[in-house]
Amino acid sequence: MIERASSEVLPELGVGIVYSSAIEPLILEHPDLFDVLEFEPQTTWIETPNNSVPFLVRDDVQQHIAQLPGRKLVHSIGVPVGGSVPGHAAQLPLLRDTIERLQAPWASEHLSFNLTPDFFTGFFLPPRQTPEGVEVFAQSARRLTEALGVPVAIETGVNYLRPRADELPDGTFMNAVAGTAGCGILLDLHNIYANQLNGRQTIEQFLSQLPLDRVWEVHLAGGFEMEGYWLDAHSGAIPDPLLEIAREVIPSLPNLKAIVFEIFSSFIPRFGMNEIRGEMEKLRELWSLRKPSKRLAVRATSTLPAMNGDQFGPSIWESALGNVVIGREPKNPLELELSRDKGTLLVNALINEFRASMVVAVYRLSSRLMMLALGPDIFRAILQDFWSKTPPHQYAVTEAEAFAGYIKAKNLRIPQLFKLLEFEQATIATLTDGQARIVHFDLDPLPMLRALAEGHLIENPGEPGDYEIEVTADGPIRVTGIDPDAVSQTFPFH
Repeated sequence: MIERASSEVLPELGVGIVYSSAIEPLILEHPDLFDVLEFEPQTTWIETPNNSVPFLVRDDVQQHIAQLPGRKLVHSIGVPVGGSVPGHAAQLPLLRDTIERLQAPWASEHLSFNLTPDFFTGFFLPPRQTPEGVEVFAQSARRLTEALGVPVAIETGVNYLRPRADELPDGTFMNAVAGTAGCGILLDLHNIYANQLNGRQTIEQFLSQLPLDRVWEVHLAGGFEMEGYWLDAHSGAIPDPLLEIAREVIPSLPNLKAIVFEIFSSFIPRFGMNEIRGEMEKLRELWSLRKPSKRLAVRATSTLPAMNGDQFGPSIWESALGNVVIGREPKNPLELELSRDKGTLLVNALINEFRASMVVAVYRLSSRLMMLALGPDIFRAILQDFWSKTPPHQYAVTEAEAFAGYIKAKNLRIPQLFKLLEFEQATIATLTDGQARIVHFDLDPLPMLRALAEGHLIENPGEPGDYEIEVTADGPIRVTGIDPDAVSQTFPFH
């Protein structure tokens, strides 16, 4: 196995957090808490139907983030290196541009996969941990490094599946991929903490197989238990046992350059700003424990253990696992075997929750109307039927658009549903291309909009007439037959 040494001397950035607009008030009020902000570019992109420009990147968002306090890192979530199917190539120049604009000294990506030859899986899934997989994924990591123009660290992933006798141990696999690719490691301690609690390698075993001098960055987060599993949920406080583990591990990482706290934006209101501030202070304490070296050392990669011939390669594994976790019936022995692993049932449930949240986030009013008119159980059954017929989409707008097409084909008899859907689709389209659109109504839509915003159905339909709303990227600016201020207060435009 050939190792590519690196002479890159990366800066010590300190402690930080994965960027979310919800955390901005704390960032601006207490910039001293955050040495670094880690930005996930794809979370701000919009997928378009234009093959020549498949992703819309808002320059104002990137410029805004560049001006926030602290150094910046780029954490990609769209071109993982743990699969045989590469992500959309159009992402690479956009990522490189973001890295250059934010002056990020390195970038990171996941040693997982989310694509099969036929569909997007809707979730980061564990790769095939074999010698063949090592070669395939190391090549992907090298290509990514070349495309981005900065050193790349690959992230240690969470894996809800049972350990397999025909695969390399988790730590050995990560060691081999990073060593073969000549890249760094993003050590997500919460991921391997979850793996330990869920019956995979212990953290001690994992770290004993890892080249610790390749670790440039550490992630920490919170989680919770669901259906007998500990979820990597990014939901709040770092568990106390994990903090103790981190205190033991940090001094053993001679080339550690950053420690980053992760929390999903949906959990921030419930967790609270004061609590986030407390977590950052914990990270500051951990940072003080490091024992940095003067240069970026590279340790030799250990020899892989001997293994019997692989029955199936990475691509077969990816198709089989992908089919199972999106809920398709098993059609071969591997898929049948995977369907009996309770971890795949868990992942299927998580994928469905993500898909539901995307639809509701994009079509908030239409979704609320269906839930109120049909009841939550029937709305859920409609979603489940949609999931059974349509594989996941990577971007929320595309997922919601597919659901809208499904709903229109169902021809649900809910008054004003399709007009409301047209209104929300016009809003999304205008935000995508900046072109103003006019939506016509034959009933006064304001009572319906106000009622849905308050969480109930209208008691009486609006007055018949000729009404229209002109939608622009900044919100509805011209409304015929309706008070503009009332509409703005009823429907929040972003």
